[in-house]
Amino acid sequence: NMKHFRSKTYIYKSRLLKGIIFIIDAVGYLLKWALSLFFKKKTARQIERILIFKLDHAGDVLLATPAIKAIRKQFPSAHITLVAGPWAKDIVEGESYINDIISYSAFWHNRSQDRTLNIREGIELIRILRRRRYDIFFDLKGDLFAIIIGFFSRIPKRIGYAWSGGGFLLTDEVEATIKKHQVEILMDAVRIVAPTTPDIPELSITVPVYEDRHVRAMMREEGWDDSKLTIGFHIGSGCPSKLWPVERFADLMERIYGKLKAQIVVVGGSEDIGLIKRLEGLLGFKPIVMAGKTTFEQTAAVIKRCSLFVGNDSVPVHIAAAVEVPVVVLFSAANDWQRWRPYGNDVDVIYKNVKCKGCEKAVCDTMECMNLITVDEVFDLVSRKINLKRD
Repeated sequence: NMKHFRSKTYIYKSRLLKGIIFIIDAVGYLLKWALSLFFKKKTARQIERILIFKLDHAGDVLLATPAIKAIRKQFPSAHITLVAGPWAKDIVEGESYINDIISYSAFWHNRSQDRTLNIREGIELIRILRRRRYDIFFDLKGDLFAIIIGFFSRIPKRIGYAWSGGGFLLTDEVEATIKKHQVEILMDAVRIVAPTTPDIPELSITVPVYEDRHVRAMMREEGWDDSKLTIGFHIGSGCPSKLWPVERFADLMERIYGKLKAQIVVVGGSEDIGLIKRLEGLLGFKPIVMAGKTTFEQTAAVIKRCSLFVGNDSVPVHIAAAVEVPVVVLFSAANDWQRWRPYGNDVDVIYKNVKCKGCEKAVCDTMECMNLITVDEVFDLVSRKINLKRD
């Protein structure tokens, strides 16, 4: 553990916060080492109940599904509980590799207006987890608050990443590099208990047949013709810093509609409706708008019917890659595109290498990295990909 501490890198931008966490960790690791001299390590018990924390956003939960499936493969008869935000639980609801989901709105990941610290809710969650007597805890984020909850829930084996601090509260700290894709980073946690887990996992979404049929009927009602070329779009994002201007999306769609003779399908959540209304006001034709009308699985079914999908860095581009639809993603320089791009074989990223890259800002005053992406370059890439598909 002291080895982990000596090589510690933190995710914080603030030097003050980084310094405070460093001091807390230094004391914590030292105390843990001192206690280990007097207390024997507990014998590992049979793994019957597993707790997985994934409190961040919907796209992050989707990127964690290969790791969760790998945990299920290693422990086929265990009871697996996932703790996830209410905004993301749809992604795994009903999946066979999860037995139950606890919905917990972590204030530090909540993108709505309500970001208040609810200590009582956190204490109640710890009480529930203690009663359930879990054998093993995975934090698939590197989330200090999740690690604290796992520790106070008295779970004997605690596996996770300590980028935000609190590694001394884990029994197994994952040695991970951020110089690879997030899907592959999360598989490193699984290797603590399953060393033979493959290096290149598969990220896939299975759309039930009944949902596929239902979506087909819904799309036809909106005017969709399954004999025509279909290109899907998502113009929203959870962070304003990731948005390409709606005027440019409108210009791009006009060109695709006119020159490629494609029908345009727009997906998204209810939070995207305002932006889509603005888009519709700029277009000279009527797109097929499915936003706000579909569940997670139904959105996957809509995207699966597209020949190509275009969008900002948000959940739908990850869904497109998972259902094996070619993707063009317009990526903000706020985040590392190599780590967070959609995980698939046919993914093209348009990204501008600006000086302020890696800022991780949710809101940006200049939006330089997104404004540098031109309609011409996106249309050229879309045309090339469609022509390759036709050939």
